[in-house]
Amino acid sequence: MKNMYLLLLFCFVSLTSRAQENCDIYTDSLCRLACKLSGLASSFPQGSRNSQVYLDSAIRLCPERAEAWREISVPYLKRGDFATWRKYLDKAVALQPGRVLDVRGWCRFKFLRDYEGALEDLKRFDSLTHFASKHTGDGTYSLYVVMALCERELGNYSSAALYFSKGIDSIFYTKGKDFIGLFDFLHRAVLKLRQQDYAGALSDLDQQEKLCRNYVETSYYKGIVYRSLGKHKLARKQFENAARLYKEGFHLSDVYCEMPDAVYPSDIEEALMERRH
Repeated sequence: MKNMYLLLLFCFVSLTSRAQENCDIYTDSLCRLACKLSGLASSFPQGSRNSQVYLDSAIRLCPERAEAWREISVPYLKRGDFATWRKYLDKAVALQPGRVLDVRGWCRFKFLRDYEGALEDLKRFDSLTHFASKHTGDGTYSLYVVMALCERELGNYSSAALYFSKGIDSIFYTKGKDFIGLFDFLHRAVLKLRQQDYAGALSDLDQQEKLCRNYVETSYYKGIVYRSLGKHKLARKQFENAARLYKEGFHLSDVYCEMPDAVYPSDIEEALMERRH
């Protein structure tokens, strides 16, 4: 029965597989077939029944393929089933930590706000690879900036500043401003606000404005800086600008979860009301 099952799979894959990975590198025939099944899974919508069935088959045939464990976990993450996501992704990490730890660390930060866990994963990944992959899977952040945000939210401001320096200043001087993340300066400005370094926060917000103009968050946090400095007319101007920009749709957003330092209409309204009293 098993041989018949494998024969049918081989025939089906030979006719329909669109895998991009070179499956011929596998000397084990079952792992080679598993590779082709993984490729076939990608021809269906992610998380669909067909996709998950092919990935499950790939795992059964070749349990040591970390890639299949990782791919089958993703739909559970996006649907909020974090327990099942971890069950599958942890298998991938155990098999290939140097290729998957950064993914788990980023997701623990983004989806779960598990700052300590994310830091643990990213520090271990760094020790294994020296950050061979220096950015998150979606390209939004340098991994150092993710670590900085984790440290910041844990209240470790000195460590956060160090990681921000690695993720922003070092990259700026070695590669140029085009390699700086779109919102890196904004996030560091919030750190400096918490440290009451208002001049430093304003400097970073000015840099943020050069990278990405007309964003609610830049105006809002500039307003917070000016208010803290007692410059209430400038603060109100920034808050009013933030309110206008929000109506125009220029604000931080993500399809899956709240972004760090995102600002909402209630935040802006509260800031404007505070000045009236």
